[in-house]
Amino acid sequence: MNEILVQTDHVKKYFPLKGSLSKKKARSVKAVDDITLSIRKGETLGLVGESGSGKTTLSRILLGLLPPTQGKVLINGKDIYAPANRAERHRSVGAVFQDPASSLNPRATIYRSLERPLRINGYDAKDARELILETAEKVNIGRELLDRFPHELSGGQQQRVSIARAIMLKPQLVILDEPTSALDVSVQAQTLNELLNLQQEFGLTYLFITHNLSVVRYMSDRICVMYGGRLMEMGSTQDVYERHLHPYTAGLLSSVPPLNPAQRSRKRYLLSGDMPSLIDAPAGCRFCSRCRFARPECAGEMPQLHDVGGGHLVECPYALELEGQ
Repeated sequence: MNEILVQTDHVKKYFPLKGSLSKKKARSVKAVDDITLSIRKGETLGLVGESGSGKTTLSRILLGLLPPTQGKVLINGKDIYAPANRAERHRSVGAVFQDPASSLNPRATIYRSLERPLRINGYDAKDARELILETAEKVNIGRELLDRFPHELSGGQQQRVSIARAIMLKPQLVILDEPTSALDVSVQAQTLNELLNLQQEFGLTYLFITHNLSVVRYMSDRICVMYGGRLMEMGSTQDVYERHLHPYTAGLLSSVPPLNPAQRSRKRYLLSGDMPSLIDAPAGCRFCSRCRFARPECAGEMPQLHDVGGGHLVECPYALELEGQ
């Protein structure tokens, strides 16, 4: 699992605001600001952070739906936004979205919703039917459901249809954007286990985006923590949970109620205040306005990710000094 599948190289996505007085004073929302990360083949990379941190924007860039303002996105070493790689890009990446009902055509049967991407990619009716039936069986969709419409299915069944559609063309990367947040807890567990089984069977690579820190711990091999369009911390799941070094990561994990009663008296670092505006983003650390350990120099210069050992990356330059505080 050391072979790199996806590489982002200093990716930025700025959304210009209308009504700027001049180009010199043009303002923009810095939704994703200088993101460099890699996703290895066969792994699950968890992406967490508050709403507005840039997770969904980054996922749309990886899907090929939103070209970056700057930087490159490479899949298997190929720039996915190069015109020559457009067709391959669509086959290489699949997606499962948060609300399965809104991603399915309400006027088409489940079979037609699954068939359409196959026919677009050159499958004839016979081959498409064989693949649909094979995939439906793997994700526990009964054949009797294929002739129904989305509103006739439960939320869990709709999400399984979305998963089937995402994996039918055997993509190398599947982006899971809050895939279980709209489901009941019991259905969530079933869906997550199905995703893990499919990953093992097909050798899939996942980018798992969620607000649920317990789910991301269960699913992920590595975790990236985003805030204000930047990466705050990245490392193996065990490292990030047991030795989180960035104050923002500590705040996120403190918000999760512990399952063990003995841990209820643990030391907490609760976040206060709101995320700063990404229109006029501060020149320095994005988190410094909410960080109780902030120093004057934090507001003056943007820190960079650095390795504190074993591939554990932290953006805070004082991370090791703050460890254990």
